[in-house]
Amino acid sequence: MAGLSGGDYVTRQIRALAEAVRREGAGGVGTRSFQLAEHLAAEGGVHRGDILTATATLLAMTAWCDGEAEAARRFAERAGEHDEESRELVTHLLRLETGADQGWLPRDQAEALLEYARRASRGDLATRVRTVAGARRGRHRRED
Repeated sequence: MAGLSGGDYVTRQIRALAEAVRREGAGGVGTRSFQLAEHLAAEGGVHRGDILTATATLLAMTAWCDGEAEAARRFAERAGEHDEESRELVTHLLRLETGADQGWLPRDQAEALLEYARRASRGDLATRVRTVAGARRGRHRRED
């Protein structure tokens, strides 16, 4: 989230959004989550489409994990309503965070992420990709 200012207020708002997503994903409509996302777009310097796409995607994932398939479908549809660039960014960020959690990235995902980072002038993402992709050098690594 390169556009975020470094203030404590914005950090608190991000935490509040994460908590709202956890609470609202299971069958809810995401009212509080989307309100907080809109607020971050207005006050935190985050692109509106990016934060709303990310919020809807995370709500869909939370609902799915909670066994709420219909809510997951609704949130996924809402995530798809935003611009292609926002959807692409969220897809790449999810892959990157999943790779970070697993401690490795498949080569094709790392290359796609680096290409996206180059196109979007996101050196922060490129650095993170290189860190995650290089984390397991010297060990056996899957190259899917």
